[in-house]
Amino acid sequence: MKRIISRKELKEKLLQWQSGQITAHELNDWAGENYPNDDVEYDDWDETENSVTNEVLAALDMMDMNLMTPEDVPAYVKFLETPHGSFDVGYSQLQQYIKQIDIKKRAAALAANPFYEKFCQ
Repeated sequence: MKRIISRKELKEKLLQWQSGQITAHELNDWAGENYPNDDVEYDDWDETENSVTNEVLAALDMMDMNLMTPEDVPAYVKFLETPHGSFDVGYSQLQQYIKQIDIKKRAAALAANPFYEKFCQ
C-alpha cells in the first residue's frame, strides 16, 4: 500500500524546520526518503498532472543545493496553500520569490555551514 503525503504534512514539516524542531539535514533526509519513491503518492494531482506537494517535496530533496533556508518557508507554505486547480499561478508566485533571492549573498552567509558548504563555492 502506498503512503500518501499531503500538503498539510509538508506544511507541518516546513514549520517544524522553521521553528528549530528539526534540522535542515533531518528535513532533507526525510524528503530524500519520500521523493521520488514508488511507494509514495501525493493527494493533490490535478488534471494537468501537476502537484504542489510533488514540487515542494522535490525542492526539499534539493534544499542544500538550492541553499533553501528557513526564511524561505513562508513562500513554500503559500505555495502549499494554492487552491486546487491553480497550480500555475502558485508556481509562478513561488518562482518570482526564488528569483529575488540574492544567491551570492546567501552562499557567502552559508559557506561555513556543513549542510550547505559544498554548494557555496
